[in-house]
Amino acid sequence: MPLNTDELATLNQADLTRLRIENRAWSREIRLNMAELVKSRVANQISHEEYSARRKAAKDERAECDRTMALLGR
Repeated sequence: MPLNTDELATLNQADLTRLRIENRAWSREIRLNMAELVKSRVANQISHEEYSARRKAAKDERAECDRTMALLGR
């Protein structure tokens, strides 16, 4: 959910609160997915190459989630 400061200026408090709640849920989902990814690798269910690719994608998603949370002002 890419968000920019111009869009934030048009939102009311209820919308900001809803976006914060959604972003926290997204953050939890990312953490759970990362834990499952690590478990899969430790159990040798996925290759190192697949793990690396999925980990990079997850890090990118985490960065976007953190950026959005910073814009929303936590």
